Amino acid sequence: MNKKILLVYAMLFFILGGCSNISEDKAKKIIVEEYSNQLGEATILSTEEKNDDYYIEWENKNDKSKGISKVSSNGEITLIESEIE
Repeated sequence: MNKKILLVYAMLFFILGGCSNISEDKAKKIIVEEYSNQLGEATILSTEEKNDDYYIEWENKNDKSKGISKVSSNGEITLIESEIE
């Protein structure tokens, strides 16, 4: 009986753990951390949610870079577009 209960809890844990979505604030924080450096901090210009992913337009004025990156529901970053002046 105890093994069945343990198995049910383990299955619920894995099912719920696999459905991970991050919040918009967490996605923004990931982008700021990724594109900030010793020259300056990245700022968020806009955010759009599509299919559980966040498309975030960012800018780092001090190192003159900007771009658009996608943050997936598991926190993975994909650079969509980037520009350095």
